[in-house]
Amino acid sequence: MKVEVLFFAQLKEVLGTDREVIEVADRAVVQDVVQALACRPEWRGVAEIPLSFAVNDAFVPGTHALAEGDRVAILTPVSGG
Repeated sequence: MKVEVLFFAQLKEVLGTDREVIEVADRAVVQDVVQALACRPEWRGVAEIPLSFAVNDAFVPGTHALAEGDRVAILTPVSGG
């Protein structure tokens, strides 16, 4: 199935894009998306970054089940004051 993956902040800078569509197995969970992306060379530095996830604008854990066409946002910590 296909899902749209959105990248923000530090990820957007490291990857050079803010989104892409990827294919994952049926019954995939959010963590499966991360694992599929982590195989790429440009993800080398991402492993140390704590990540949060949202699916279709709702925060979810990495174990959240996905459906065809879901929009998965991968977020990094934000700091500021």
